[in-house]
Amino acid sequence: MSSKLGPSDPFPEDLSELALTEVEILNSKVHRELDLEYVRDGTPSFETEIRKEELTDELDRRDAELDEQDAPLIRLVQG
Repeated sequence: MSSKLGPSDPFPEDLSELALTEVEILNSKVHRELDLEYVRDGTPSFETEIRKEELTDELDRRDAELDEQDAPLIRLVQG
């Protein structure tokens, strides 16, 4: 198993169907690929940049959902 996810490697159509740990692993692999492309090519591939944006959006969406779920508890504690 590779620690990077290259632009031609398979990528899920719908990230929302994956478990959080799977999204985090993909995110890590895409960031490693970005690092490699910057060092090797001086610039990342368009596909890798798009994947990074999709993963960032998905992780942000999940964080926002958690924040919304925690909001009633926070209000209760801060009361």
